[in-house]
Amino acid sequence: MELTIYKNVLYGTLKPWLIPSDAEKFYRQNMTPKFQKPSENISDYYRALKELHSDKKTLFTDDGLDIYKSLPKSEKAYSILSPLVDLPLPTPVNSVQKFYHYLLVNETTRLTDRIYNSFVNSDDELLQKDIVLNAVRSTKDLLLKIGSDREAFPTDVLTTFVLETLSKCIVRLLKETEFLYPSFLNSIPTDKTEAFAELLQAEVPAYDIDKTTPLFTTVMGTLIGADSYNLQSDDRFAFGYNQRNTDSLKTVLYALQREIELVNENENTVDDLLAILTSKDLQLGAKPVNLFCETTQFSYIVAKMELHFTNFNPTSIEKSKLFESKKGNHIKRNNLYKNKSQNCKKQQQIDTILKGL
Repeated sequence: MELTIYKNVLYGTLKPWLIPSDAEKFYRQNMTPKFQKPSENISDYYRALKELHSDKKTLFTDDGLDIYKSLPKSEKAYSILSPLVDLPLPTPVNSVQKFYHYLLVNETTRLTDRIYNSFVNSDDELLQKDIVLNAVRSTKDLLLKIGSDREAFPTDVLTTFVLETLSKCIVRLLKETEFLYPSFLNSIPTDKTEAFAELLQAEVPAYDIDKTTPLFTTVMGTLIGADSYNLQSDDRFAFGYNQRNTDSLKTVLYALQREIELVNENENTVDDLLAILTSKDLQLGAKPVNLFCETTQFSYIVAKMELHFTNFNPTSIEKSKLFESKKGNHIKRNNLYKNKSQNCKKQQQIDTILKGL
């Protein structure tokens, strides 16, 4: 499997130390919302990149998985739009750094999505194993290459930022692949000592590289069949969305985001919230959602949405510790009851949107 964009960042047309002097203005004026935060399909980011860098044809060559796109679409197909593994990344502080940040985060998501859908479209176990092992081998080879070439890379601020982001994104891709297809691996899953000390030849970080997001549970459930996805834990916690198809809920959440800024998009995506609401087990290291709307609005939405869940109410919200206010405080049951109002701001628009459930 060719990790084309990753390699172009290291050795090709996107090397950060060769970035032109007018790049800051170029990216500030030309990065589109779909490039930064695609909301429908991760391919939207890739199409936006093609428009942004139509001058760099080498970025868009076949990565070895195109053949699987021609196969009939599997009933287990799933559009992955956000990370399945949560790794901390450096914060971009200018437009050029933002370009590399969104490029690498979204490219990693796109690759996980391509591996997943190539895997489920093929019903041949040998081909499936080849897909998985090629992905694992390619990521480990590139991590080792970064470690071996580290001394040769420049040490300016941008290059340091990009190399750290790239390294963590490759580790994320490796871990997402290992987590989704454990029975197809030829070796034990990679731990952080192997990833950082042995391959990257860097300091082993203190943070956990095995922390999955709620979306991982959803994707894994789709992969092996939701009905047979029996987690080992006997005390599963979930909000119990009572519809098998999540499309209507997704549409409603995105509409609420546009109308009242439901979540803080600097901290989370709407898909993070969707994954939390539809997950079958929220005890897998879920990251809290930072709300951006008024508490009275959220309280009103909770009251209206309760009927569509078996366990979505102020008590379960407090118990989950998965919802934070604008100030970063966990939402408490009393906060929601105290702010319960029949006349919240934009109530009519909220009511109209919630009819979509």
